Amino acid sequence: MTSPTTRITADLPGLLAEIAHAYQLGDLTDWRVLSTGYEDCNIAAETSASGAVVIKVFGPTRPPGIAARTATLITAARRAGVRHPRLHHTRTGVHEFHLPGHQILVMDMVVGTTLYDHSRAPSDAELFAVLADAARIHSLALHPSPVADPWAVTNLNRLAAELSDVLDDEQRHHVTAAVDQLAAIDMAGLPHALIHGDLTKGNILIEPDGQVTLLDFAVAIRAPRIQELAMVAANLTHGDTDPLPQRADRIAELYSRTAVAPLDDRERTALTVFTRAAAAMEMLGALAEWHHHDNRNTETAFLIRLGLSGLRDFGTIS
Repeated sequence: MTSPTTRITADLPGLLAEIAHAYQLGDLTDWRVLSTGYEDCNIAAETSASGAVVIKVFGPTRPPGIAARTATLITAARRAGVRHPRLHHTRTGVHEFHLPGHQILVMDMVVGTTLYDHSRAPSDAELFAVLADAARIHSLALHPSPVADPWAVTNLNRLAAELSDVLDDEQRHHVTAAVDQLAAIDMAGLPHALIHGDLTKGNILIEPDGQVTLLDFAVAIRAPRIQELAMVAANLTHGDTDPLPQRADRIAELYSRTAVAPLDDRERTALTVFTRAAAAMEMLGALAEWHHHDNRNTETAFLIRLGLSGLRDFGTIS
C-alpha cells in the first residue's frame, strides 16, 4: 500500500516547520497524516497560534498553479454561501505557499466525520444540503483552466481499454454497456457549469450539529452539470436502500428544487447514462489504483465494490 507521505519529496518535519513559519501557525504541537485520497498528502495539525488546521500538500503529479487555482475556487464558493473550511493566508497575504516541488494550502480544521468514515449514505436533509451547495457552485461564472481528473467520466473509454485485461466477465459486460451508452450522448449539447467534480463520501463532512461541509475543489472544472449529479448518485448515496437509477431520479428532483434553472428533459434523460458511467468509473478508477499503483487498501476495495454494486443496479439495461 502506498502511503500519502511518498507524495512528498522533502523531509516531512522540515517541510512542516517551513509551512508553520510561512503561515504564522506557531509551534506544531501535534500532527498526523490523513490516509484517504490518492493524489495529495493531507496533514491534520495542532498549532500553538492558529489552533487545529489541515495542511494540504498537493501531489507531484498536480499541475503548476494548482494551489492558487484551488484557492480561487474555494474563495469564490465560500462567497456564494458554500460551506468549506476557511483558508489561511501566508505572511505575504496569499493563500498558496510554494517550496521546491511542492504547492501548499492551509485551512481550518472542521470538527466532523466524513460520510466515508460514517459508512452510510447521506440523510435526505444532508443530501439536499449537498445539492444546494452544488447548485451554488454551478451558478459561479468562473472558467478555470482545465485540470486532469483521472476519475472523470470523460476518461471512461480510455480507462476501460487500459484495464481490459483485469476485468472479469461480469465487470466487462457492465463496463461495455456503460461505454456504449455514454458514446451516444451529445456532451457539447448539454448545459455546462462550473462543477466541484468530486462530491464523494470522503469529501462530505458532517459536523456534530448536523451541518454539512464540502471539501477539496482541486478538480473543479466546467462540464455538464449532470456529471456532478451522477457522481453524487453513484458514490455519495451508495448504501441507500434504493437502487442507483432511482437514486439518480431523486437527486434530479431535489437538485431542480434548489437550482436557478431546473434540469431540462435532455439532462434528465442523459443523467441515467452519466450515472451508469460514473459507477463504472468508480470501479475502474479503483481497479487502476489496485493493479497499477499498488494501492491495495480498504478504501480502494470499497470503491471497487461500490462501483460494481451500482452497475448491477442497472441490470441488463442497454
